[in-house]
Amino acid sequence: MDQPMTADGRAYGRPPATPDEDLVRCGPGTLGGELLRRYWQPVALSADVTSRPQQVKILGEDLILFRDHSGKAGLLYPRCMHRGTSLLYGKVEESGIRCCYHGWLFSPEGHLLETPCEPNSPVRKSVRQPWYPVLEKFGIVFTYMGPPERQPLFPVFSIEENLGEDEELVVARTTYGANGPHPKVAARTDYNWWQMFDNWMDPFHVVVLHNMINGVQFSENLGILPDVRFEQLSDGVISIQKRRLPDGAVHQRVSQVLMPNMNGTPGITDEDLGPANLGWTVPTDDTNFVQYHLVRVRKGENQFRTFDLVGMLSDDWGPKHGKPFLEWSLEDHQDWQTDYAAQKGQGDISLHSEEHLVAGDKGMGMMRRLFRQQAAKVARGEDPVGVAFDQPYRVELVAGNALLDAETGRCIAGYAART
Repeated sequence: MDQPMTADGRAYGRPPATPDEDLVRCGPGTLGGELLRRYWQPVALSADVTSRPQQVKILGEDLILFRDHSGKAGLLYPRCMHRGTSLLYGKVEESGIRCCYHGWLFSPEGHLLETPCEPNSPVRKSVRQPWYPVLEKFGIVFTYMGPPERQPLFPVFSIEENLGEDEELVVARTTYGANGPHPKVAARTDYNWWQMFDNWMDPFHVVVLHNMINGVQFSENLGILPDVRFEQLSDGVISIQKRRLPDGAVHQRVSQVLMPNMNGTPGITDEDLGPANLGWTVPTDDTNFVQYHLVRVRKGENQFRTFDLVGMLSDDWGPKHGKPFLEWSLEDHQDWQTDYAAQKGQGDISLHSEEHLVAGDKGMGMMRRLFRQQAAKVARGEDPVGVAFDQPYRVELVAGNALLDAETGRCIAGYAART
C-alpha cells in the first residue's frame, strides 16, 4: 500500500505501520484462523508420537499429543478437566492417558474412562476432556480443529497416485529454527507464516537472493531472469517461469500454492527435473510456524538430496563451512543472506501497510486475495474451496521442473503439466 512521503522523503511524520490482520492471525475466532481450521492440518510426524506425552502448539493452541499403548494417537487440551494439572505429566496406558494428580483416565477422544478415587462417580457420564480428532497418513499425524458439523473428508493428493514399483513417498518436518542474533525457539521458525507462504509465489527473489547478491547458492541457471506468467486456479495460484538456457533449451519451472496453506515446490538444481514436492506451512502461532513436506522419490534414494531440508540445516551450506546454520551470528547472516534472513528481516510479523507491490508480486497478491475471499465465505457460514463431505476433494499438484524445446514448446525432459 502506497504511503505519502513528506516533502523531502524523510521518515519523520509517516503514518503508523500495520500488518494485514486477516492474513497474519491464526487463533480461534480470527478470519484466517477460522479458515485454516476448516482443513486437516499436519501436527506431527507419526514417528515422533510415542507413549511419552508431548506439548505441541498449532494455530495458537497448546495441546498434548500422545500415543496410547494400543497404538492410537490422541490430541487433548492440556489442562485436566478435574483440577487443571497438565496432562504433559500424565501416564500413558493401554487405552489412554492418566492424570498424575488424581488418576482420571482419558481416552484419545477425551472420554473419561476411570476416576479411581470415586469409582462410581456419575461425572464419568457427564464430562469429556476437550480433544481434537486425528488421522494418520503418509507418516504424518493430521488434525481437524474446526466445527464438528463441518468436518470434511480427508482429501486425495495427486502426488500419492500411480506410484511406480520403485517409488515411495517420504516425509519430513522442517524449521529454520531461531538462530543468529534471535532468541532460541525450539522446533519452529520464528516469524509469521505468511512471510514464508508469500515466498512460494515469488519467482524473482530466486534471481537476486540466491544468485546476484552472493553468487550461486543453488543453480546458476536459476539466476537467469525468467519470463513469468501467473494463473489463478479455483483453489490456488501457479507461477510458470521460463528461462532460455545457454544451449538454447528452455527451462520451465512451475511453482504452486494451494488453499489454505499448501505449496508445490520444484527442486532447485539443474538435475531436478520432475514433479514438485507437496508442502504445508503450518502456523504454530502468530509469530512461529513449521513446515511439512511430502516427497515422491525412488526407493532407497536419499530424500532431499538436493533440497537438504530446504537447504538451511546443512553444516556445509554456504561460505561458513563446518559451522551449523543454527549457530550463525548476525555477521554470518549479513555475509550470506538466505530466505531466513529475508523473511525474518521483515520482523516477527510483516507490516503490510508499508509495502509497495509491483508487477512481479502479482502471484502473491492473487493468493492473498483468494485467502481473504475464502475466509469471508467461512465468516458467512459457507464452506471454503477444497472442503468436501460426500467424496474426498482431489488436490491436484501441477508444479514441477522441465526442459522444453525452444521452437515447439514440447517437453523434452521432466514434468510439464503446464506449458
